[in-house]
Amino acid sequence: MRLGDALFITGTDTDIGKSVTTACLAAAIAEGLAGGSVRALKPIASGVRDGEPGEDAALLAYAAGHAVPPGGVRLRLPASPHRAAIAEGVALSPEAILDWIGEERGTITLVEGVGGWEVPITADFRVSALAERLGWPVLIVAGDKLGALNHTLLTVEAVRAKGLLVAGIVLVAGPEPTANLEDLRALLPNTPVRTLPRLPNLERQTLAEAGRALLQG
Repeated sequence: MRLGDALFITGTDTDIGKSVTTACLAAAIAEGLAGGSVRALKPIASGVRDGEPGEDAALLAYAAGHAVPPGGVRLRLPASPHRAAIAEGVALSPEAILDWIGEERGTITLVEGVGGWEVPITADFRVSALAERLGWPVLIVAGDKLGALNHTLLTVEAVRAKGLLVAGIVLVAGPEPTANLEDLRALLPNTPVRTLPRLPNLERQTLAEAGRALLQG
């Protein structure tokens, strides 16, 4: 997998396994990093209770070995950020989100998006625009299930249309075996495609082991 000093993680849908994938990578990188720091960030989250950072942000920070950074966008309604912001009567600022990411960067920085590639953050600023402004390689996470080929290929095409590098694809294991791994590797021969099995727990050692397999496999 192509991993430099920064990576943006997106998904083909919401609740697809982005946070666990990001946590696996963060734990593996933190374990093997000699000097410097890895930062795993969730700048935007919805469906978060008042006063809490959200489960995803907490998992990423735990895996990377740092405290959950203060700030970022935390919205109560489990909906797209722009809809949740409307419900709460708040205005989201793309510039403030980008500034927050810049302030929280480490030697290696992983940023997890919210929902899928074209989820609106505001009426005229989507997750894809955030990734484009960052300009980092993009890792695409998909569920290993029926429909994954279509959703993944569409997302790959959309990411590349923004002029961004697709660093790789991670298929998160579903309940039934599929041929998606074989097919995606044939359809995207120059793109690393890995699988993430179901993990027995989310302890740091387990995350790091899975992350090493993603990076080396």
